[in-house]
Amino acid sequence: MAKSRPQHEFLDSEESESWGALMLLHRSVLASLDTELRRAHGLAVTEFDVLITLFNAPDQRLGMSDLAGRALLSPAGTTHLVTRLERDGLVRREVDPGDRRKWFTVLTKEGDRALLAARHTHNDVLRRTLLAATSPTDRRTLRRLWRRLSEQRPHPVPDRSSRRAD
Repeated sequence: MAKSRPQHEFLDSEESESWGALMLLHRSVLASLDTELRRAHGLAVTEFDVLITLFNAPDQRLGMSDLAGRALLSPAGTTHLVTRLERDGLVRREVDPGDRRKWFTVLTKEGDRALLAARHTHNDVLRRTLLAATSPTDRRTLRRLWRRLSEQRPHPVPDRSSRRAD
């Protein structure tokens, strides 16, 4: 006698296609960004994200937890990434004078130069992928969604990245 299995819950077509479109766009854009940034500048997309997050932070410095949250990375992943970036001279760590158990990650001049050099590649890839695949109406919808989500999240992905050092 066959066992009865619980019934699976499925998304309807609109839900499923919306999710699929988001994932496909996300994967293709990130894969292209990572490939081009590595090829042209020796930076992984996550390294670029940390550098641009620090660039947009007050005094170009953040505590490790804040950096992880703003760059949308895990705390452990952020620690390993910052260690590599520090080894390469792109960031440095400074003790938090208010709590000597904590550290700030600070963008260095070399990190700023690396970000400046990679910015053109980053923007070109976004124009060829995300912006080419979306209409102005799509982008207005994405901006509205970004604003709504940023109200729920204390530190959304920086919105100044397109306005500075292009």
